[in-house]
Amino acid sequence: MNPVLVVARRELLALARARSVIGAGTLVGLFLGGMPVFTAIVTGSGMGGVYLQAPVLGVFLGYLFAQQAFLREKQDGTIETMLASPLTLPALWIGKVAGCAGAAALIAVACTGGALVAGALAAGVPVPLTAGLAVHLVVLVPLVSAVGVGVLGLVQLLLGLRENQILNLGLVMGLIALFSIGQVVAGGVPSPESELAAIVAMAAVLVVLHRLAGRVDRERIVRTIA
Repeated sequence: MNPVLVVARRELLALARARSVIGAGTLVGLFLGGMPVFTAIVTGSGMGGVYLQAPVLGVFLGYLFAQQAFLREKQDGTIETMLASPLTLPALWIGKVAGCAGAAALIAVACTGGALVAGALAAGVPVPLTAGLAVHLVVLVPLVSAVGVGVLGLVQLLLGLRENQILNLGLVMGLIALFSIGQVVAGGVPSPESELAAIVAMAAVLVVLHRLAGRVDRERIVRTIA
């Protein structure tokens, strides 16, 4: 089997066993991600915030799951064993990113979709699911989630445990700020051209991150564990 798929499957199974993490992620998705979408539809304040909330939610959930895939395994020494395996570092990295980002995007899209349906039912209007929004949810949200997990994963591998604690605090504050912005954003939706540009940009960033993962020294990662 493809080593990337093996690692991704391992991460998904690990997340499935970490029920508290999945539960926390789902609650975050429903309240911080779903409620603003529901409110926007019921009040008719515009769909602009929906386009921001979904990817931010994906990144936030990816942050929660990356803690398990990268930082937790670094703390308990599991990552050191995996680095000693025949797996290449890029394959290990992309497998972890695929597993965490896939789970994060799935929950983010499910919560957003559920909020769209619930809001439409409460307001007595058709579900505002356009082709553009569908592409946004199915394509862009997973890409943004993968970029967020990929960047965080590389940084967590390269930094020491104390530096990672400081980083986590900053990330939580930044993501909460983005959630707050998403709750007040109203107005028009992004144009198809801007959506396409965002998709291409996110895909390009993933390619760059994959190349960077191939340049990381395994010994440097091991030295940051202590």
